[in-house]
Amino acid sequence: MSVKAIRALLLADGAVLARVPVDSIAAGDIQPDAVLPAIGITEVGGAPIGAIDAQAEYSLVTSRVQVTVVAQEYPEVQEVLGLVRRACNFQRGDIAGVDVVSVLRDTVGPDLEDAAGNPVKSIDFKVTYHELN
Repeated sequence: MSVKAIRALLLADGAVLARVPVDSIAAGDIQPDAVLPAIGITEVGGAPIGAIDAQAEYSLVTSRVQVTVVAQEYPEVQEVLGLVRRACNFQRGDIAGVDVVSVLRDTVGPDLEDAAGNPVKSIDFKVTYHELN
């Protein structure tokens, strides 16, 4: 559910869509044939927050979502990563049908390269949301 919310935030942001083709914003890994720049969104961890009431309809869950950017040039990766951060950080509410309590920036990953030698960098978000019990 957290990946769905992050992808919806990116698809709703005009600045992101001005730089990254819609088909290149993927839930999951970036495909090797994706048009660059491209964004991949994956859940890399998550845990329920201790339940207060076993009879409650919902539980709180915090999930760590990694947003990875691949581009042809390093400055472009940095630019798109900044757009991603501004589109997602401090968001909350009903996002694509997910009752999101908060989206908070977590860590930024190392500078890497993909198999084709393109620069790659990621940013993680902690997404806290209500999950039906």
